[in-house]
Amino acid sequence: MITIYDIAKNVGCSSATVSKALNNYPDVNAMTRKKILEMAESMGYSPNSQAQALTKNKTWNIGVLFETESEIRNGFTHYFFSQILESFKKYTEELGYDLTFVSQKIGENKVSFLQHVRRRRCDGVIIANYDYNDQNALELIHSKIPVVVIDFDNDTVSSIFSENYEGLKLLTQHLIDLNHRNIVYIHGQRNYVTGERIRGFEDTMNANNCKITGDHLVESAYYNRENIADKTRLVLARDKRPTAIIFSDDYAAVLGIKVIQEAGLKIPEDISVVGFDGLELGQMITPHLTTIVQDTRMIGELAAKRLTEIIETKNRTKIDISVGVKLLEGASCKQVKLI
Repeated sequence: MITIYDIAKNVGCSSATVSKALNNYPDVNAMTRKKILEMAESMGYSPNSQAQALTKNKTWNIGVLFETESEIRNGFTHYFFSQILESFKKYTEELGYDLTFVSQKIGENKVSFLQHVRRRRCDGVIIANYDYNDQNALELIHSKIPVVVIDFDNDTVSSIFSENYEGLKLLTQHLIDLNHRNIVYIHGQRNYVTGERIRGFEDTMNANNCKITGDHLVESAYYNRENIADKTRLVLARDKRPTAIIFSDDYAAVLGIKVIQEAGLKIPEDISVVGFDGLELGQMITPHLTTIVQDTRMIGELAAKRLTEIIETKNRTKIDISVGVKLLEGASCKQVKLI
């Protein structure tokens, strides 16, 4: 490996002068600096990142805790979160940061998330699509490492949210305006996001004098094909079939549409369907899906801005940032006669 001593020997100066030139110190002769930089480039010199980290107390390395295991923590197969991370990656790379995916293994050794982050000397961590009640995740969240989370409300770290409550209000009101009253919400497993969405659904139903019973809410599992299909079939088999179904997300809605069509029903003639996320696949099917659009680019960018701000300023004051949503009307809903 080429060192500053090799460059100094070839240029004919001290290693201290080489170090100052490479780090852009002002007290180096312009001609000498030019010779050093040209020599460093021709010799293929690359700075020792570990040494730089020790001297500058910064590694330009950000950890990403984004679970890719199990049927619920589906990582990169999750359209919504993968788009957020793509935006996060683009913004942080433009600032000069590298990304390291955090796991519970380094080589053959099992480690905690916090241990992994410390060993890789990450300047900060973003957490997305993970069980925030997991003790390993909470240990990292409550550590001194700068952390930003997506769609999770915590007392100690900054969070970036979509307006989940507002999104379900918009969807539910849209269906009610089309005279739907027998509406079923097939939601995901209970967590902070699901709770906000259920609250939006219930508040809108109550505001429109629509009585809510246990039949209106059906719990499924996010991104679980079999579970979503089974719950959809159970809802369709009811004596009084709903006139509209709100699915937990666009992925579930597309699966639900397939099940509904396999049952010999037409959308929206026999039943209206809406999703949540605004993913491209919802606009690639027939009929186009009515859904809530979440701004994944903005969520990722704001998460990157907040995390790098904490890293640069050392100010870990909790700041929650909410990103707006909007209703995208497709052709998967129709107006029904009010009975």
